[in-house]
Amino acid sequence: MSIEPRIGPHGRDDDLTRALRSMYAAPSDDAYWGSLAARIMARVSGDAAVDQWWQPLARYARVGLVAAAVALVAARMALSRDAARETAIAYDGVIETPQNAPLQLATDATPGSARDATLRYVISP
Repeated sequence: MSIEPRIGPHGRDDDLTRALRSMYAAPSDDAYWGSLAARIMARVSGDAAVDQWWQPLARYARVGLVAAAVALVAARMALSRDAARETAIAYDGVIETPQNAPLQLATDATPGSARDATLRYVISP
């Protein structure tokens, strides 16, 4: 029993296999391999300043700066609204809330003049 890989629904197609192998076969011409080696060596030993890792990203720098500026403006607007909201809440809490005047009840049974009672009322916390 031989294990033969099946290609297609009816088994192996030898004509198709030969066509694909000839299409994807490595070139047998020595000139191709020589030019490939020359291109590789030129790229490896070429000017290092020309091909930096960040150069493909350089064309997106302007777009990135604009996006960062938009993000900063949006963050500043959000912080400004938050600060305005906090200020309004603080204003409402201090100004618009009516303060109840502290009352002091005269529970002291010691006799005294009205002047002494007024003085105790003013001085007491």
